[in-house]
Amino acid sequence: MRKLIIVLVMLCATCTAISVGATHLQQERQEKSTRFGPLTVDADKRLLFQGRPLKPEIGGNNSLDLGEVFRVGDADIVLVTDNGGMGCPFLYYFITITEMGAKATRAFGTCAEVERLKRTGGTFSLVMSGYRGPMEPRKAQEKAARETHVFTFRDGKLLEDGVPVK
Repeated sequence: MRKLIIVLVMLCATCTAISVGATHLQQERQEKSTRFGPLTVDADKRLLFQGRPLKPEIGGNNSLDLGEVFRVGDADIVLVTDNGGMGCPFLYYFITITEMGAKATRAFGTCAEVERLKRTGGTFSLVMSGYRGPMEPRKAQEKAARETHVFTFRDGKLLEDGVPVK
């Protein structure tokens, strides 16, 4: 009986160590150069501009990915992807960087991956399907996958299917 208790305690300690370690996974540091300073993602999955967190802060769920830097007039624009879990694998932010600093849109998207990103001048369009997670009924998942959503970003404003995102 005593051996069984010792084995169970050791097993529980190992499971706790594994689960604690899994919740504190770090990501590789990323950096994109802009005309106004570096935009980075640190090992704690925080988005930084010139070494300081944006206000409000943006932190990744599992990780953050920095997209291409686009020059639009007096600003640089970067699409940032927040990689999540099975419930919502992908959310997005447009970051507008000027000599005054960096400003982000609120998180947006359907939780699906972007199928197409198109830039026309200073306008960005992202096309993605709808999304229902694995815990949703199969018919709801299939219906969402057939939906098409278009997010448009222009002059600091974000629209979904032509309607302002709030």
